[in-house]
Amino acid sequence: MTAAIGPTERTTPHGDPLASIGPPCQRARVHVQLASALAPVFADVTATGAPVPRVVDDGWSADPGSATAMLWSGDGSHGAGVSVPLDRPRPEQVCHVAAMAQDWVIDELCGTTATNWPRCPHHPTTHPLQAVVRDGAARWSCPRDGTPVAVVGTLR
Repeated sequence: MTAAIGPTERTTPHGDPLASIGPPCQRARVHVQLASALAPVFADVTATGAPVPRVVDDGWSADPGSATAMLWSGDGSHGAGVSVPLDRPRPEQVCHVAAMAQDWVIDELCGTTATNWPRCPHHPTTHPLQAVVRDGAARWSCPRDGTPVAVVGTLR
């Protein structure tokens, strides 16, 4: 699923714009910076065949310096919060939400298949990649040797 960022139709209680994210049948309205940060992560989730969460804007944090939403499994049995600090550069925002979405995917996969998502191509049976900011971009890198593997949003 590629996250669709659409025109803003309403604002948060703090007056920040909202954007759409998710497949058309489950589209949620979330803060535009959160939607923008989640879009490349969801592209990787979809490209790798991992479970795709349903995004629900529920404003679980009262912090005006962050935008929040919940990631839910399709049947609603598993959820996790996701947030983005609004004052950080976009690569840091993408890296931040990538780590939270990665935790959700790993929890969702637990008990059904390997939980090393996204799989490290250098060590495919031992650990997942780790989101880091390097050279001005959010990248998936090997946590063991630091080798960058892909920019977040470009996994295949």
